[in-house]
Amino acid sequence: MTAPKIRQPRLPKQTKHPKHSAPQDNVIAISRYRDRLVRGQRSRRSDALFASSDPVAAIRALPADEFFYVIHELGFPEAMDVFVHGTAEQVQTVLDFSIWERDRVAMDKADDWLAALVEAPPETLGKWAQGLDVELLALLVRHRVHIHDLSLEEEPDEPLGVLWHTPDRLFAIDVLGEPDQARVTQRLLDSLYRYSPVMMRRLLVGMRAESDAEMEEAAYRWRSGRMADLGFADFHEALAVYQELNPSSVRIDAAPTTSPRPRGEPLEDARSRLPLVMAERLESKTPFARAVAGLDSPEEIADAHFALVALANRALSADRVTPGDDEAVRKVLERVSATLDLAVEFLARGKAEREVAAVRGVPLQTLHRLGFSLTGKVRRLALALIRKNPFAVLRPSIDVFESEDADILASLSRARPLFPRILEDPPAPGERPFATLADLSAATSAVGRAAAAIELITGLGIRPSHLLPDAIEAMASKASQQGAKSRINVEAIDTGVLARTVLVSRLLGHPPAPLSALTSETIAAFKRNFNSGSQLPMDTSVQALSILTESNHDSPLAGAHREVALRWVASLFPLGAVLGPSEPTTP
Repeated sequence: MTAPKIRQPRLPKQTKHPKHSAPQDNVIAISRYRDRLVRGQRSRRSDALFASSDPVAAIRALPADEFFYVIHELGFPEAMDVFVHGTAEQVQTVLDFSIWERDRVAMDKADDWLAALVEAPPETLGKWAQGLDVELLALLVRHRVHIHDLSLEEEPDEPLGVLWHTPDRLFAIDVLGEPDQARVTQRLLDSLYRYSPVMMRRLLVGMRAESDAEMEEAAYRWRSGRMADLGFADFHEALAVYQELNPSSVRIDAAPTTSPRPRGEPLEDARSRLPLVMAERLESKTPFARAVAGLDSPEEIADAHFALVALANRALSADRVTPGDDEAVRKVLERVSATLDLAVEFLARGKAEREVAAVRGVPLQTLHRLGFSLTGKVRRLALALIRKNPFAVLRPSIDVFESEDADILASLSRARPLFPRILEDPPAPGERPFATLADLSAATSAVGRAAAAIELITGLGIRPSHLLPDAIEAMASKASQQGAKSRINVEAIDTGVLARTVLVSRLLGHPPAPLSALTSETIAAFKRNFNSGSQLPMDTSVQALSILTESNHDSPLAGAHREVALRWVASLFPLGAVLGPSEPTTP
């Protein structure tokens, strides 16, 4: 007998969203918690749902993605009171959001959700199973069991796990995994058999006939279609939100943009479906939040909220982030929100009325592309400096940028650039999204300082050839009495180390010469002459600045060049790291 294909007739799709057929009093009851949601109080929504005249209808009226966020943010076991009343469509969305990593099912995450599913009564679990992607259900079950068809005399001799016989005695199922996993699997199989032995027989026979890869591929195709319906576009299509454009090409139109809200969509729905990160951001005083608050009509506000949900979902798709990954979602949506602030500030030119006009007259995806394009200019500057500076040929063994400059350039050169918080006033650790034009200015200046450092050490006569392995070994041997036992710490070499090395030599009266490592005696002499007081002598500072001015082609030190030069002079007292042999190593 040929085994049936795994895909079976599905439950008929509803022609209307459940909420459209709910009694009017239920819709009113749901609306009571909309504002709480926006203020980040999703955990209270279950109380509001059960306070309605028909809690079950109210729960089933939730859009599938909103149902997920209620469940996800309540957490189990608290969420179970809401979860058990969900429809198969809502539960499918929970699984779509929670158990996939790109195009693969994450079985460890699936285990957690299966443990929640089996807590439902068999009747409820059975109805869910009928409405879920049968390929996904089959894949999850087969990953946890070995199935033996007793009609084919496949009774296992030595089970690998716990042996469970189906009530109809047609199959012996070897349940695998740890005791908790086995308990969940047995409960799942038992509940589904109670609900429909026919459905389970077809499922067990069908899953034996197809490979894991075939079932996972089919399940992924179905999932991709549903995610697209919720605004989670295909990865390549979603990348359009990061497509750069010419900032000068974006103009504020007099007429409002075309409404992105589907016809008949209730006005409050888009706002209620905003992720918490964005909902809370709209309560702030940032440019984009002020602009949305300045919109006149409920229709305009609903359009802005709907467009924001769509943009958020596309950004998550483009960054390959699943909605269940809280930390990754937060980071992406904070960056999207900040990027919109940046775009609105750029277009508004300091005028509040232009902030509102920007949101009203420019599609949100275009606004996001504009903000991203502004950060893209800084990224290209950073990448050009990293890749095209004369010392780039030494990478990865030597990265000549000082640690602070290197960290800044690393943040700016990401595919999605971030603002290094060390540039804040006062400086702070870590990174955050670009949010203001001032951030762009500070980052551009930082790139300028890193470039100025390269120019200054080049002017001091330092060349990449001086830092090749053979040249460094020769310098170490020349500077040390220990010969081959001494070495120079290559990892510590940066523009600051190189500049101080030359300055120390020149301040001690040595003539200009190719780069050489300092001997221990030279370093001791410098400290004795210039580091024995309470500060670097003034005439020494002036002389050091004069040396650096010469390296700047005798042009007055100004802007970024002066900032770098002053930093290096300050690092002469106390003397920072210089190029010299390390302590002798033992054989």
